Amino acid sequence: MKDINIVLPIKDPTNAKERLSSLLTSEQRRALALLLIEQTLAFFKDFTSIANILVVTDSDRVAGRAEEEGYSVLREETAEGETAAVEKATRWSVEHGFRSQVVIPGDMAELDAAEIRRLLTQDRPDPSVILCPATGDDGTNAIMTTPPDVLRFRFGDRSFPDYVEKARDKGVPCFIVRLDSLVLDLDTPDDVRALLRNGRNAALKKVLEEWDIPRKL
Repeated sequence: MKDINIVLPIKDPTNAKERLSSLLTSEQRRALALLLIEQTLAFFKDFTSIANILVVTDSDRVAGRAEEEGYSVLREETAEGETAAVEKATRWSVEHGFRSQVVIPGDMAELDAAEIRRLLTQDRPDPSVILCPATGDDGTNAIMTTPPDVLRFRFGDRSFPDYVEKARDKGVPCFIVRLDSLVLDLDTPDDVRALLRNGRNAALKKVLEEWDIPRKL
């Protein structure tokens, strides 16, 4: 039996990327979100032999695409934020008997197969927490919990130091794994600058250049 459940929280692309509203039109933000979602759903197809993939979403379109890929789907009637989505997924992981859960945002810009495989094959005592920090806001771009509900979840600013503190307070071993492909999300103009300057995602860079984003920056 697969003992890892990979959770991909993906919200409706219609309302995505609002922090890029100074740079992109609403149509462009939706198109960008859809591109990232499509790339993510295709990417994880290569991991279905070693892990279950669970997509948590409030979008009919995303749910349909996830089901086409053969992934498990957990529907939200209304979006209540990433933390609520992951808490719902965690209950699902526990109910289905998974030893570990990995949460990865559904819109990362530059996922790398070797790095994701490295994360999934990390030694993980029971209990334990493995964190992949984001940059800039002390956020967390991936977290592996063994068992899935070993800690309460919270995402956003300063979630990374918060997780470290929670693990210490509970006496849960906490490991930090820094992976380049789990650093860059695409939520702010600074993220877009970083992608255009050093990014490896040629298809995504091409779209941004067609929209004349380098000049706007």
